[in-house]
Amino acid sequence: MKNLLLQIVILILSLWNLNSACAKDTFANDFGSWTEINFYAPITEKVQTRFHIIPRLLDNATDFNELGLHGLLGYKFNEYFSFYQGYAWNTLYIPNFTREQRPYQEAIISHEVDKLQFQHRIRFEERFLQGVDGVSLRGRYRLKGTYPLDKNKKWSLVLFDELLINFNSPNDGPKAGINQNRIYAGINRRLNENISADLGYQLQHRHFPGPATETLNHFIIFYLNYSLPTLVQNK
Repeated sequence: MKNLLLQIVILILSLWNLNSACAKDTFANDFGSWTEINFYAPITEKVQTRFHIIPRLLDNATDFNELGLHGLLGYKFNEYFSFYQGYAWNTLYIPNFTREQRPYQEAIISHEVDKLQFQHRIRFEERFLQGVDGVSLRGRYRLKGTYPLDKNKKWSLVLFDELLINFNSPNDGPKAGINQNRIYAGINRRLNENISADLGYQLQHRHFPGPATETLNHFIIFYLNYSLPTLVQNK
């Protein structure tokens, strides 16, 4: 376990140094922190609800930049596949206050290979952005892997990569094409059967088609996950 953790630290530092070196002349850089508080509240074994509170800091983690509030209602078809309808209310504060309403649909496919747990998250978003004429359509795909580091699965390594793509170009809005990519590496600690927490590092590459400056952002991310008991128990 110690050797694995050392390799993870070396990998994260290598990614940081490599991207920082490449970004000196071609990218803008920033450092920030994201916190995500997640509530999982199943109504029945099949009908699921989730709620997410997501505050974010930018400018070397000194300025409050964004707040996201998400609510989802979904159906768990089996242990491998579930589908959700979600809604997000996002507010941005830098450089100016803007807001976004975002209905979205989300499919989650899970499977396991030996001890490694895979999760595929496919999301389609309809983004109603303040000051943008029309709806911005965006797709997202995240591949996440979780590997337990001890027999009791109290500690786990978590890795994911997420690609975001804009499908259209509304007036005064985001342009069609690759929007951003996020690479994350972190450690999960299960505190009890209901609560777990993650701490990790995320490299975010934001791509802007055309002459606009691209950005490489470095984030320390903290996840707090709370699973509520099932509201309606099967008899």
